[in-house]
Amino acid sequence: MLFNPTPIEKLSTLTNDLLNKYNSVKEELDTLRQEMVSIRTQGETKEEEVERLKNELRAKDAELTEKNSELAEKDAEIEAIVAKIESLLG
Repeated sequence: MLFNPTPIEKLSTLTNDLLNKYNSVKEELDTLRQEMVSIRTQGETKEEEVERLKNELRAKDAELTEKNSELAEKDAEIEAIVAKIESLLG
C-alpha cells in the first residue's frame, strides 16, 4: 500500500520546511550582522591607530627638522673654526 499524503499533510510538511529554512536564514542573517558590526569596529580601531601613527610621524618629522637645523648650525661653526685655524696657520 502506498502512502498518499492528504493536501493538509502536504501543506503541513511544506510549512514546516519553509519555517526551518526561514529560521536558518534568520540565524545566518544575524551572524552576518554581528560580523558586520565587528568589522566596522575593527575598521574604526584601525583608523584610530593610523591617526595616532600619523601624529607620531609628524612629531618625529618635526624633531628631525629641528635636529637638521642644529646640525647645520654646528657645521657652520665647524667651518668657521676651520677657517680661523687655516688663517692662523697661514
